[in-house]
Amino acid sequence: MHIKICGITTPESGQRCFDAGADMIGMVFYPPSPRHVDVSKIRKILNAVEPFRQQQRKTVLVVVDSLPDEIDPRLDFVQLHGSASCELPIKQIRVVKNCQTRDRLLNQSATKTLDDSFYLLEMSRGGLPGGNGTDWNWSEAKEFCERFPTFLAGGITPDNVFDVLAQTQPYGIDVSSGVESAPGIKDFNKVRQLIKNIRNYSR
Repeated sequence: MHIKICGITTPESGQRCFDAGADMIGMVFYPPSPRHVDVSKIRKILNAVEPFRQQQRKTVLVVVDSLPDEIDPRLDFVQLHGSASCELPIKQIRVVKNCQTRDRLLNQSATKTLDDSFYLLEMSRGGLPGGNGTDWNWSEAKEFCERFPTFLAGGITPDNVFDVLAQTQPYGIDVSSGVESAPGIKDFNKVRQLIKNIRNYSR
């Protein structure tokens, strides 16, 4: 089970999430978001977590509608929300945000592969792109998770992650607000508890 902690806003928080056992961290490039980090901050976070690259830990740039002018070559993935697209040779996490898109993809193909990239399924509602810390009927994701390499997001916390995993069996879990004390401020007790619960479930 892969664990992605998203909404990283400082170099220290990136390091501490990897220290706690996260497989991936995400940095949000979207100015309306309280978790927005500009190109300079992204570079500083990547500098801080560089030693973890040798442990196969991954970094993700989360974008909405448009990409920054500069994409650091050390980034492992770009996560595409809204109308964003990326022609660069970088792996992608493609966001599925509604039932119509989910069902269209299910009807198109039976393959479990996605060109070495992934889907992120988050069908909760809110004022911003992303899961908005709002839970939804995760059981609706089960067939999609069986067919495609899928990260699941939206309202997931250390307290409910067992239930989410039991219902869906995804490739990975993506959490941001569920491990925060305030928007953009990670609570590392929650981060550690989330990771512990997921690892216990996997065993």
